[in-house]
Amino acid sequence: MAVARCSLQNPSPQRVARRAETDSKEVRPMDADPPTPLKVNDENAALRMILEGTATTIGEHFFRALVKNLALALNTQSAWVTTFDAPRRQLQSLALWANGSMRKNIVIDIDDTPCEKVIKSTELVHYPDNLAQIYPAASTADFKPRSYLGVPLLDSHRQVIGNLAVMDSRPMPCESRAQAIIRIFAARASAELQRLRAEATLRRSEEKYRRIIETTGEGFLLMDKQSIIIDANQAFCRLVGLKRDEVLGRKPEDFASEEFQLFLSANQKALSSGRIKQFEGTVMAKNGRKIPVRIHGDLLRDDQDGILGHMSFVSDMTQQKKSMALAAEVQRTLLPQSGMTLNGFDIAGRTLSCDEIGGDYFDFLQQPSCDGQRMGVVVGDVVGHGVDAALLMTSARAALRMQMTRCADAVTLVSELNRQLVRDVIDSGRFMTLFYMEIDPQRHHLKWVRAGHPPALLYDPATDRFRDLKGQGIALGIQDAYTYRASPVTDLRKGQVIAIGTDGIWEADNPLGEVYGRERYCQVIRQNAQHSAEAIVQAIYDDMGRFSKGLEQKDDITLVIIKVERDPKSENDWQI
Repeated sequence: MAVARCSLQNPSPQRVARRAETDSKEVRPMDADPPTPLKVNDENAALRMILEGTATTIGEHFFRALVKNLALALNTQSAWVTTFDAPRRQLQSLALWANGSMRKNIVIDIDDTPCEKVIKSTELVHYPDNLAQIYPAASTADFKPRSYLGVPLLDSHRQVIGNLAVMDSRPMPCESRAQAIIRIFAARASAELQRLRAEATLRRSEEKYRRIIETTGEGFLLMDKQSIIIDANQAFCRLVGLKRDEVLGRKPEDFASEEFQLFLSANQKALSSGRIKQFEGTVMAKNGRKIPVRIHGDLLRDDQDGILGHMSFVSDMTQQKKSMALAAEVQRTLLPQSGMTLNGFDIAGRTLSCDEIGGDYFDFLQQPSCDGQRMGVVVGDVVGHGVDAALLMTSARAALRMQMTRCADAVTLVSELNRQLVRDVIDSGRFMTLFYMEIDPQRHHLKWVRAGHPPALLYDPATDRFRDLKGQGIALGIQDAYTYRASPVTDLRKGQVIAIGTDGIWEADNPLGEVYGRERYCQVIRQNAQHSAEAIVQAIYDDMGRFSKGLEQKDDITLVIIKVERDPKSENDWQI
């Protein structure tokens, strides 16, 4: 590209005086009576010529058509449209018409040129004559303009992004119609230049996005509003063992396992509206291999917040699932493997972690060597979930079992556990809630200690009433000197049901954003109170499954049911 460099030396005093004299004589204010006008005999005809010449063109062709037709309509020897590089103080021509032909684009420094005044003033600038005397650097060997009419191209923030100008080797008298025409097409040129810049910015952004998407290790899918896949990266193609053109045009459910398809179908509205953004599932590879995946999805919206489509990042969870499955197997061995019956009490429990391993805990602790053969039933909930919560749960289990071998009563057992956890979790922000219930089968009594845990429920079918087993007590691991207290239940009757759960039950939600709630929890207990403890546990988990419609579990869920199987004064208690 040719570069025309203007002189950068300071003008001489004589030149400054000459410019001032010429400016005062030749450059007239806009509202002054114009000299002899340019030969724009018919303004409408001139506008029509330029409009017809540029109407069907965009980009480079638009700018070339613009300068050609502008020069012809205004009867000038040259016209150009430029883009402004502010840091370099340079104008680069987008199109240059001179002496009847299109010329090669050039770059000029604006210093000491009439263009500099256009850029600085952000207004139309007109030099009717004597341009070479005012700006000697504006002349070249091929062209020595005497007159100049230029107007800036302004963006939406009124920042100069270029200019549109016409020049001639003849005088160019002030002509309001010519000025109006060049202003009109400067606005049109500015709009086109801004459009091209926006397209270039978008293109660079898309290229950057493409590089990021193609180099990421996660699979990526881009879908339209009908969930048709319109883009997929190589990571996803490798995951399912297909070529890119074998993926495009299909729907995500085409790659899902049967169970995952049911989830996608049941939650279609929630997924398409963006209410569900993270979930797990299983996709099927071409070779039939089932691949566990975690999906992070979101909506694509336009500037009016309308939905354009959907995108999803798909992570292969195979190795993580294998590692966590091993940890989960170890954790399961630490929990009771079945329910139990204890002289008038039917007991069952279950825990379901939201991750492979969790921080919820339940246990049945027997004291066969202690007086009265008391039994402890414990439900605990470590704040958070995952590996760190599971480790704290394991520590609490070991401490409880150690205290149980010492025949500690309920208050002593919980208090000692609290002191140990304070030492273990100090400054970590971790803590644990716990509900410990001690069963005395000989006296047919219950006694419990509550450490920050939600109250257990006692349901009596005879009266159809629920009772909260409350009691004071803060969570474990907060204050080592705290003294816990036990609360008794002595009026047990056959058929009563005691439910000790964690908040993952009633705080569970579904794709509609509804919460399972304690009312529904109580209703299931009421409807199944005549069944065994294990059957009640199963009924609650089944109902939660129907309620959630396959939505990913957000918290661990643990439940223990204790069902009273006899009255305190049954015939087995009275023998002569």
